[in-house]
Amino acid sequence: MKKQSNRSSAFLNPHLLIALVVVLAGIVQSVPGSAFARPRSAKPASNVVQKQTVTAGGQQPIQGFWARTNGPQGGDGIALATNPSGHVFVGTQGGGVFRSTDDGGTWTGVSDGMTDTNVRALAINSASHIFAGTFSGVFRSTDDGESWIPINNGLEFPAVISLAINSSGDIFAGTFEGGGVYRSTDNGDNWTLIDNGLTNTYVTALAINSSNDIFAATFGGGAFRSTDNGGSWTALNTGVPDATFLSLAINASGDIFAGGDPLGGPVGVLRSTDNGDSWEPVNNGLNTGNGINALLATANGSLFAGTYGDGVFRSTDSGDNWSQIDNGLTTLFVLSFATNASGDIFAGTYFGGGVFRSTDNGNTWSEQNDGIIATEVRAIARRLFAIPIQHPNVSAIDLIFAGTYGSGMFRSSDSGGSWQKINNGLAALYERALAINANNHIFVGADFLGGAGGVYRSTDDGDNWVEINHGVIQTDVRALAINSSGHIFAGTSSGGGVFRSTDNGDNWTPVNNGLDCGSIWSLAINSNGTIFAGTAGCGTGVYRSTDNGDSWTLVNTGLTSTDVAALAIDGSNIFAGTHSIMGQGGGMFRSTDNGDTWTEQNNHFTALDVNSVAINFLGHIFAGAAGGVFRSTNDGDRWTDVSGGLLPPGGNVWALAIDSTGHAFAGTAGGGVFRSVNSTTPSHVPPRPRPTPYPRPTPP
Repeated sequence: MKKQSNRSSAFLNPHLLIALVVVLAGIVQSVPGSAFARPRSAKPASNVVQKQTVTAGGQQPIQGFWARTNGPQGGDGIALATNPSGHVFVGTQGGGVFRSTDDGGTWTGVSDGMTDTNVRALAINSASHIFAGTFSGVFRSTDDGESWIPINNGLEFPAVISLAINSSGDIFAGTFEGGGVYRSTDNGDNWTLIDNGLTNTYVTALAINSSNDIFAATFGGGAFRSTDNGGSWTALNTGVPDATFLSLAINASGDIFAGGDPLGGPVGVLRSTDNGDSWEPVNNGLNTGNGINALLATANGSLFAGTYGDGVFRSTDSGDNWSQIDNGLTTLFVLSFATNASGDIFAGTYFGGGVFRSTDNGNTWSEQNDGIIATEVRAIARRLFAIPIQHPNVSAIDLIFAGTYGSGMFRSSDSGGSWQKINNGLAALYERALAINANNHIFVGADFLGGAGGVYRSTDDGDNWVEINHGVIQTDVRALAINSSGHIFAGTSSGGGVFRSTDNGDNWTPVNNGLDCGSIWSLAINSNGTIFAGTAGCGTGVYRSTDNGDSWTLVNTGLTSTDVAALAIDGSNIFAGTHSIMGQGGGMFRSTDNGDTWTEQNNHFTALDVNSVAINFLGHIFAGAAGGVFRSTNDGDRWTDVSGGLLPPGGNVWALAIDSTGHAFAGTAGGGVFRSVNSTTPSHVPPRPRPTPYPRPTPP
């Protein structure tokens, strides 16, 4: 069973570095959390069907198709900063920047002009100009975040993951491996690479002391110091050669603290009292084997360490002793810190935890996510609960359920106008699949992280949940499907295959006869009860069962991309959304003969990694992918990009659902849930004729 703590730092986690693959490899964005080993154990059949078309590029998405709903609230607080006025800013993964003017009580999204909303670093100068580092370079705001402009002249390697500003206003930007450190002396208008002596160019953190000495922490190269404004660098690795450092902080005495990562050793916190010339571990009471992703030295002499899985530790004696202070933290993956003039401390967390605040030097923490909409939503389902016949055009007639990756389940009864967290009894918070049966019982499938996962059931619209694995399901559940008899099928990864329950989840039986791949990413059932299972990592593709799962047959003729993340059925049409392998293959396929043969359907489909497919009652197909949402109104023969309005622009769409009024809902990687502005099934029924008024008689 996997545990969260096995992911020792956010810097190597594929979920957190999703944009890195795009920048460095030049291929379509890979999907976080789905980076399984993919041995090609079998080649596609030699009698593959000819590709129908070639993908066309350059298509512009239909603008204004989507509008963000008001949640679910939370997200990944990658970077934090406060300005001289006490305004707090948090940079999120996918959701852009949010600002609070009331000490974190409420937040407002302020990302206008940012074309990359995956924010890795924030820094604010004495004039309150804000700088945001992204994998697309640096953005600057001079109006408290209301608007942003890119400032990348000379920034040849734009993957910026750390920022610092000296007392003269010079800005320093540290990049992911391949660049190093850039400097701007004109408020970001121009940048110059300053890497003389910097032998490691993966710069995870930057810090500047009162003498304007610059310190750079690197991943695998230890620390470096520059005493000439970045003109040259000296390695500071005495006793810690080739160390992996994730964070830096400098206290009022000038002591330097570096947070380590166990993948590169050393573990914990190191301190230097001689300006970096030598280091010593200071870990008494720092009981963690995970990476130290954040460090903060406060004006009152306290030192805070944010860990990747064990919450926050505090030292009040310059690191000599530590104590764990997690009271009130509901997530223990801490990525960033900031403090304001009042001494309040803000902690940005991972896996959707958002921002926490402490007003008592870390003794207690409270969640402060009102208005932060940056969650990663991987599953969406809707349940019809009322049909207002007297108001047929009212849209809020469904319950919408959103499963997030890290924050559990949310529910909306007003089309996304508001969301309620519904985790009572739901210990598994990393959701991957949702299904609802005819009795309106809700089933959620989750990854096993933090000691819980598998399948949970709610019989009261999510108010309460019970785990129904019964010791049988022990691997991540990536797909759920329910047939007309109420039999539930759970597709699992890591070799578990498919499980079936014929009694509402009270018992499960593995049904894998003929199923040569145990990694199931998708399931679908047609009106005849035939089950289709999409696999990944085995080079096989789709399996079919015509006997309720008792036996399976491989049906992949023509399916040249065999990692099948999504399946949907509309009459005789079966649609398979697939993933690429290192930028090759992927996209959409269709079968019109019950899966016997497949045809590629990628005309004007410009995304390679498809995560979800939904079909409205007109038969229009929507495909959510790493790259946005695409729609086809002619059975997949041609696609239109309908990503306009999504955040991040062209970002990763994990889940799709369509409510009873035809409005589409999209769960995104870092932007929460979006809803189509208009119904995808506009009514063609003419309006009820109104009586023609008789002319008022002319008074005599």
